[in-house]
Amino acid sequence: MSDISSTTRMNHAKEAINKRETFEMRKMGDKLENDIKTVQETNVKEVNKLKKDYDVQFSQVKSENETKLTKLRNSWDKKINEENKRYDKLLTDLKANQTDRLSENQMNNEQQIAKQEAKHQEYLEKARLKFEEEKAKLEA
Repeated sequence: MSDISSTTRMNHAKEAINKRETFEMRKMGDKLENDIKTVQETNVKEVNKLKKDYDVQFSQVKSENETKLTKLRNSWDKKINEENKRYDKLLTDLKANQTDRLSENQMNNEQQIAKQEAKHQEYLEKARLKFEEEKAKLEA
């Protein structure tokens, strides 16, 4: 009987060892599952924090860039307005110069015409006097 009882004892011992190992495996599996959940939750929290930080930083950079863009646009608008004013002044000056030159040319032309008319009158007067002299010679 000792063989049977020792076999039974061995079987009970094997069963106890199997139960203990199964219990430890379940315990380790539960611990691993718990650790995995904890790590996942931590990772999700960290990712959400990173997303939030990224969104905040992105909105700050966007805001700064919009401010810079607005300043740049205002600067270029001022430069464009200054150039337009300069262009208008230059155009006005050119028109005034052109008008002055036109007036000057008209006066010069009128003076030349007056001189030419005076020369023609003088020539005609000389020709008339010469004609009268010749006529007086012929009549005498």
